[in-house]
Amino acid sequence: MGFAVAGLAAGCSRRPSSSEKDVADPEALGPEPSAYSPPSPETRPEPQLKDPEIVETDVCVVGGGAAGMAAATAAARLGARTLLIEESFVLGGNVTRGLVNLDKVAWGGGLMVRGYFEELLRTLAGQGDAVFPSPSTHWAVRYDTDALRHAALLIAQRAGADIRLGTRAVWARRSGRLVSSLYACEQGRGLVIRAARYVDCTGDGNLGYLAGNTYWYGDRNHGQVQGQTLIFYAAPVDFAALRSYGRLDGSIVNEFQVIGLRPFMKKLRRDKRVEGTPQWGLLVNLLPPEDTVSISASEAYGEHLETGSAAGIMALLEKQNYEIHAGLKSDIPGFAQSRIVRMGERPYLREGRRLAGYHQLTADEALSGEKPDDSVARGWYPIDLHVPYTGEPSHLGELAPGDYYGIPYRCLVARDLDNLLMAGRCISVTHEALGSTRISPTSMALGQAAGIAAALSAESAARPADLPAGDVQRYLTMQGGLY
Repeated sequence: MGFAVAGLAAGCSRRPSSSEKDVADPEALGPEPSAYSPPSPETRPEPQLKDPEIVETDVCVVGGGAAGMAAATAAARLGARTLLIEESFVLGGNVTRGLVNLDKVAWGGGLMVRGYFEELLRTLAGQGDAVFPSPSTHWAVRYDTDALRHAALLIAQRAGADIRLGTRAVWARRSGRLVSSLYACEQGRGLVIRAARYVDCTGDGNLGYLAGNTYWYGDRNHGQVQGQTLIFYAAPVDFAALRSYGRLDGSIVNEFQVIGLRPFMKKLRRDKRVEGTPQWGLLVNLLPPEDTVSISASEAYGEHLETGSAAGIMALLEKQNYEIHAGLKSDIPGFAQSRIVRMGERPYLREGRRLAGYHQLTADEALSGEKPDDSVARGWYPIDLHVPYTGEPSHLGELAPGDYYGIPYRCLVARDLDNLLMAGRCISVTHEALGSTRISPTSMALGQAAGIAAALSAESAARPADLPAGDVQRYLTMQGGLY
């Protein structure tokens, strides 16, 4: 039986006015009042591709980040002909190119995501390239970024997925309620991809946008997306000295992390030693090798989906990183001999387009720990918003330790297209709920569920909206997942 469309706004082009009143209480937040309808694909000129390669496949996954690499692996393991296209030459997205750590993968004493995610971590731990999360690590994952990207590629290839790196989606042909073909460019050569099912794992909802699915962007009052951060590595760092200092200044300190250093960041901002609006505290993670740390501290609030904006955002974030590191060298024990040894290839993008599905998960549903019958993944992370209009970090709340909420399958099924699913940051959630669902472990769980759904619906010729969620849950369990 198909899902009833409920709680979704009609498409319109209005952007929320900055004069609208803020709503600070998550309990007062209902369905977002507006959504955007992208231009119809038919109104955009069709690319003229010279001698394109025609690719026929069952499942096409667009985007090879945390969600995409899980989706492609899961679909291929069910026997579906699976194509994954990724614009860079590296799988992993935020967790590899963006250097984002895997934090709080358990809540109250047990892993909240298993399946593909656990397989990947155990592969790395078995090679000596990761420390499997436990209470002693505060459930953060210490891992080698380059080893993770290599393991993810091998796992997907061994599953039988066709991985096309350096390949970007540029145009979609739509026939009624179907994506009939996707145009992409691989190293200058055109591809025309014809798939039974497509999965948007781009993070920014790029495929849904190209194909004309309704989406939301930013919060309802300002149209503001969450801030962007560029993570960097510094070495050599005396982590023992840093931990001792962190305990004295009130930071949260555990075996591999120091979270806080807020007096230091407040002083940098007050003395104008850092440009723009960096974060109010630091997240420092100890990496392999032993004297290297990752640092999340910069922040910008640019419109990264606007053409021409990326260079300005990156320039500001890079400048903040150099300024913050200079402050660490001069003010904080453990950093005196260090230098920046690596910066992320891309910012940590916390929010982009959120594609309209058959249900929009809200903050209220997350914070109340709702577990719907069609849940296909667990969420547990606090609702953590990085937004400028509050004047400070904004936490809307968190669940009791050990509790979680279920993310409905309906949030992964596109409302306006009958052969499109989505996973990762671009699923159907409110701006506030995204503050929890956006983390990479959850994205992997969502990707695994979406890949299974794509393979099953392609095989049965059922619309994803008509596929019983119980079928997805059954195969999730067979692949070791939780829901």
